[in-house]
Amino acid sequence: MIIVGGYIDMESEAEIASILGSGNEMVAATLKETGCIDYCFSIDIGNPCRIRLFEVWIDQAALDAHMQTPHMAKFMEAIMGAKRAGASVSAYEAGGATKLM
Repeated sequence: MIIVGGYIDMESEAEIASILGSGNEMVAATLKETGCIDYCFSIDIGNPCRIRLFEVWIDQAALDAHMQTPHMAKFMEAIMGAKRAGASVSAYEAGGATKLM
């Protein structure tokens, strides 16, 4: 299992608004992909200019396939065209999950 987590900081809330449409399309399309267990974006309640990312993939091959999709290319074009202030996104290998709630 591969878990992807991180954030993208935008320069303003207006920049966040400018990519929401692309983000919504990205999430809807990605959730239909083979090997996608979970996929979401959210606005950080402590920083309204920060988009949080959380993804869970069955394996690296599924994540690699996701990175080649047309909706990923479209979303990356929107992100790269927006005014970003920083980003940090990492993938982690996980051996399993324990339900906490």
